[in-house]
Amino acid sequence: MSFVKDTKEVFRETGLHFRTGVSYMLPILLIGGLLGSVSMLGTNSDAEIWKVLKHIGEIGMSFFVPMMAAYIAYSMADTPGLAPGFIVGILANETQSGYLGALLGGILVGYITFMLLKIELPKLWQSSWGMVIPVVSTTIVSLFLVFIVGPPLAIMMESMSVFFSNLSESGGAALGGIMGILGGFDYGGPFSKTQSTFATAAMDLNVFTPLGITGAIVTIPPLGLCLATFLSPKLYTKTEKDYAKSSWLYSLIAGFTEIAIPLAMNDLIRATVATVAGCLVGGSIAGFFALELYTPVLGIPQWFFYNNIYVYIGSVVSGVITTALLVNLLKSISNRDIKAIEASEESI
Repeated sequence: MSFVKDTKEVFRETGLHFRTGVSYMLPILLIGGLLGSVSMLGTNSDAEIWKVLKHIGEIGMSFFVPMMAAYIAYSMADTPGLAPGFIVGILANETQSGYLGALLGGILVGYITFMLLKIELPKLWQSSWGMVIPVVSTTIVSLFLVFIVGPPLAIMMESMSVFFSNLSESGGAALGGIMGILGGFDYGGPFSKTQSTFATAAMDLNVFTPLGITGAIVTIPPLGLCLATFLSPKLYTKTEKDYAKSSWLYSLIAGFTEIAIPLAMNDLIRATVATVAGCLVGGSIAGFFALELYTPVLGIPQWFFYNNIYVYIGSVVSGVITTALLVNLLKSISNRDIKAIEASEESI
């Protein structure tokens, strides 16, 4: 076993590991997103079918993150990494570290499992060791997420909530900009949840501008990245373009920020910079014009509960265009090899 050599080996194809996680995650995200959107048609109905569809949608939106972590770990360590990755992904959800926590957890548990598999033991112990490895790697990474990542994240979230509460009285573009930065950063993760939780809590004080800002920025990441693929298709893989074609409509209908994840994962830094910028623009406009939303719903149904639908549309359109143009600019000056990425996707 060569620690340096084996480490280089497993991280040489980091992009492939991410794409493997996304490819297996995608179906469950689509199921959750589409059925969750369909269930909204029965919002005012007591029929059991709408409740069942809503529940299925919630399952899909809850488990796509563990699925991604599981198959990132699987890509790194083969079958022994699958169960540890799934458990770590569920734990990431429970510790509120979201998809970023699952991404980190999947990589760590996959790496540790891979390295433990490289340890050479006498034949007598080798089969037993193979059964113990997933337990060891899961325990190590789970403790890391709970005791190392969890506490600082909780403190940071609490500090942000206090910060938001102090800003809420002044409102305006500054509040919208800060909420936009958080909303565009992690696609439904802890940062996004902080600003949306604050916005919902503000309703108890009869303050509806934070919720209006949240409603404006929530669809900017997926719609902006979808638009980008239509504006400059040569910058994207066939898989990304196909996903965008099938996703923009229910991004509009359902309003799930998480829909952006498959489009962001192959080029996470550039995509995140662009979505943060887009949400910053959209949130600032919404905050400047004191856009208010009077009920915490998502997607098309929320359009009927704004105090000014034109401000809402202007905020979203401005943010979407900013995201699309910026991500395409960043990709155009990068060394992203589309053919190589497509080849690795075909091998998954």
